[in-house]
Amino acid sequence: MKQWLGITLVLLFLSGCSLVEEVNNSLDYTEQATTFVNEATQFAGTIPDLAQEAANNLDAKEKLTEQLENMKTQIAEFNGLEAPAFAQNIHETLVGYNETLSGQIDEYRTQIENGITDFKNTEMAQTLSNIQETMDQIKNLAP
Repeated sequence: MKQWLGITLVLLFLSGCSLVEEVNNSLDYTEQATTFVNEATQFAGTIPDLAQEAANNLDAKEKLTEQLENMKTQIAEFNGLEAPAFAQNIHETLVGYNETLSGQIDEYRTQIENGITDFKNTEMAQTLSNIQETMDQIKNLAP
């Protein structure tokens, strides 16, 4: 009898630890997703002015290229996250937007290499807007 009670207590403790770990993972994912969307929002805010400046300034052009590469790195890192089950749909949505954005960044870099820095005529702005719109969904994530 004591042995069963001991086993039961150990199992309850372990399941409690699992629950705490799940909550921590959930909070961690939500924080990382929020950080990513905030970084994408900041990127969306700085790129148009930087692109305009890059038309006439080599330093700005280099900074623009660097910002594009940094965003691609952030995309890859975010896409590599393992989302908890309750956040799987939003994660898949963000990964889809990110894949689109990554391709658009590559296209834009090619334009920059060819001397075209016009950001307004790219589709990146809409993709970044789509990413920004996921913030409300992220805020409402709950395990």
